[in-house]
Amino acid sequence: MNKLIFFIAGILLISSVYALGITPARTTLDFKESLKVNVDFEVINSGNKNMNVVFSVQGELSDYIKLPIKEASFLASDRSKTFTYEINLPEELSPGLHTAEVFIMEIPSGQDIGATQVLATLAVVTQLHIYVPYPGKYANAKMVVYNANQGEDILFVFPIVSAGEFDLTSVRANVEIFNNMGEKIDSFTTPTMSVLSGEKKEIVYKWKADVPIGNYRAVAGLVYDEGLINLEEFFTVGSKELELKEITAKGFRLGEIAKLEMLVENKWSEPISGVYIETKIKNDKGNIMSVFQSPSQNIDALSKQFFASYWDTAGVRVGTYETEVSINYADKSSKNNLKFRVDENELTILGLGYVISTDKGGGTDTIIVVLIIAIVLLILINLLWFFLFRKRLKINKK
Repeated sequence: MNKLIFFIAGILLISSVYALGITPARTTLDFKESLKVNVDFEVINSGNKNMNVVFSVQGELSDYIKLPIKEASFLASDRSKTFTYEINLPEELSPGLHTAEVFIMEIPSGQDIGATQVLATLAVVTQLHIYVPYPGKYANAKMVVYNANQGEDILFVFPIVSAGEFDLTSVRANVEIFNNMGEKIDSFTTPTMSVLSGEKKEIVYKWKADVPIGNYRAVAGLVYDEGLINLEEFFTVGSKELELKEITAKGFRLGEIAKLEMLVENKWSEPISGVYIETKIKNDKGNIMSVFQSPSQNIDALSKQFFASYWDTAGVRVGTYETEVSINYADKSSKNNLKFRVDENELTILGLGYVISTDKGGGTDTIIVVLIIAIVLLILINLLWFFLFRKRLKINKK
């Protein structure tokens, strides 16, 4: 039954901030043999209402905590009330952190305490933390790595707590970086610092991510005086990105079904599956007039892949159309805002900072015309030289 009470009280904590508050949320003390001390806490009637509350204790140190009262009443005019619990610690506790929680639960007015243990409507809690120092020198530490893009700084943070009886005079971290193939690619050693007993500090180091985009593993040995803590953490350089490189439309003829080949580059060091492209073409009023998708494909790591999309241009007029091309993969979508300039035998795609090359439907005819013009020009030039040459000969004969 007690476990059920505390479980329900824990759930009720979520909504307690609206009508019931408590301060401090936590009291932290260093262990002393047979410590006896009173701890004050304040219960806040943030809902400004009449209410009854009951008190209870749970946790590892609950046997060493006494509550002078088990219940209390609040009037709407009572903004807050201060209460006290007593701590009577034993002669010794094992090294490390020991905790307890004091629950304050609101119960419906007019209910008996014995009958309303499970009918609490709101609950708040104040925690008690007792730290027992480890003999000699002792450190608690972890490694936190913050991702960054390629070429930027990856931030390594080592929070360190000196949890022993004596100060830590020399603390540093030796770190090795491995790629996803298990190959060691770099290593570094952080600056050294000292940490007083009971104190918390952080070692911060910036590592330049001049490496390919992908997943990496950091293995660290945190060295403190004669002690060593082994740490490991995974991190990412860059993000899974797909980039639209170009679009080509071979043999385009307005009124027919046009095949658009879209080249996509995977800048990630791992394959990306389930990729497809959706194209939305809008009219001059901004309304979507056509939507089409490519089949789904996989793209290998650090490679490029063509995606084929088909656009039925029946009823489409010559002109320029705002177009949105979205590359969809996993839970991401990379959007590109482009312009499709449509002519009778040509589709030109404008965007991505430059004109994407396209093939004209009348490309062969154009080449023939150019050749004919070139031949005619050559004939005219030759005729001109011929007449000029004859004229000079006549002048010389005279």
